[in-house]
Amino acid sequence: MDADDIRYWRDQYDEAYDDDLQAIEKRTHEALTEQQFLTRDQLQEVVQWKLNGMPGRRGGNMDRVGSVPDEFVQRVTEAALLIEDPVTQLKTLKSIPGIGPATGTVILAFYDPENFGIGDRYILDEFFGEDRTMRVTDYPKILGELRDRNPDDFALRTVEKAYYQKYRVENDVGNW
Repeated sequence: MDADDIRYWRDQYDEAYDDDLQAIEKRTHEALTEQQFLTRDQLQEVVQWKLNGMPGRRGGNMDRVGSVPDEFVQRVTEAALLIEDPVTQLKTLKSIPGIGPATGTVILAFYDPENFGIGDRYILDEFFGEDRTMRVTDYPKILGELRDRNPDDFALRTVEKAYYQKYRVENDVGNW
C-alpha cells in the first residue's frame, strides 16, 4: 500500500472503531505512559479490548488475570517495558495468566504506537499467508513487515490499523 492507501484504510478503521474500545486504548496508553505499568483492572480492560468479539474467551481470560495479585501484574508489566526486545517483552507479559502473545502485543502497541503494532492471526495471514495463532517469535517478523510496508513516517500502529482494516473488509472477519 502507498501512503494514500494507508490513510484511507486507517480512516476506515477509525470510523468502524467502537467508542468504548477507543476509550480503553486511550486510557491504557495514558496509564502506561504515566505509570510505566498496568494495574490488574487496567489489564483486564486490555483483555476486554482484545477479545471484545469473543465473550467466552474474554470472560475466561479476564478471570485468569483477576486470579493474580495486583502487585504481580504491576511488576510484570513494568518489567516488560524496561527492555527493548519484543520477544522477551512478550515472554514476560505471557507470565501473567490470561495473557497470550497477541494480547501482549496490544499492551506494547498501546504503550508505544510509534514503534509497535498489534499482532494476531489476521496480520499473520495478511503478511505471511499463515492463518494460525500468533507465536511470540512471530512478533519481530510482524514489526519488520510493518516497518518495510511503511511508505511514509507513519506510526507502526497506523500501518497495522490500515492492513488490519483492509484484511477485515476483504475477508469479512474481526468484527467488533
